[in-house]
Amino acid sequence: METREPQKVNKAERYHLIDSLRGLAISGVVLYHLLYDIYHVYGRNPQWAQQLYCRIWQEGTCFLFIAIAGFVWRLGGKSSLRRGLELNLLGLVITLVTILVIPSETIWFGILNFMGCATLLAGLCHPWAQRLSPLVGMLLGLLVFLTCRELDNGLWGIEGLFAVTVPEAWYSTNWLTPIGLPPADFQSSDYFPLLPWLGAYCFGYYAYAFLQERDLLGGALRWRVPLFSRLGLRSLEIYLLHQPVCFGLVTLFLGS
Repeated sequence: METREPQKVNKAERYHLIDSLRGLAISGVVLYHLLYDIYHVYGRNPQWAQQLYCRIWQEGTCFLFIAIAGFVWRLGGKSSLRRGLELNLLGLVITLVTILVIPSETIWFGILNFMGCATLLAGLCHPWAQRLSPLVGMLLGLLVFLTCRELDNGLWGIEGLFAVTVPEAWYSTNWLTPIGLPPADFQSSDYFPLLPWLGAYCFGYYAYAFLQERDLLGGALRWRVPLFSRLGLRSLEIYLLHQPVCFGLVTLFLGS
């Protein structure tokens, strides 16, 4: 595991726009989950999450959040090993809490487990990955995301352009679930497999190098959007707390 000393960014050089974008993304995640609890968990409109605008909202905010994680990996203050293990541990805690509190909405391999595994992979692959052209890396990341969005449903391709049916045998074991090949009976209320989401992480990872090559890491990236910038600094804490708070509010107003 590669545990390089990452580039440090002092307070004066902090990229506040990245914090603001992360704050915007986590705000979208919180609002989505609040409405999900109302419409899906409490049955007000069980098909709400299947609507096109909901999928665009959910995938768009998560793509932004994960891409930013890939971007700031290049600036991280902790080793990849430590950070990756911490995130995976928090993901397991979320799984245990949902099993105990809301068994019907249990989370298996949610976004924190994905983030943890992506961080570990970034640390492992960085010596070779950084040799790839940043523009090529961004395009490949986007291609992986777009072609693997329906992989958990047995399809590889881009909707409306082409689709390839994945062999059923690839979905015969739980061990491949983190990759994006879950068995037919797999259920999780928050599932973020490595495919397609590693594509979003790689997009952000290479976006940093793309901007760095062109000396574009200053300027606009230091702009601060007051509220969202503050939220972005506390995005992990907000994510850990938002579902209990949202579920508690919905329960309070809609009944148990």
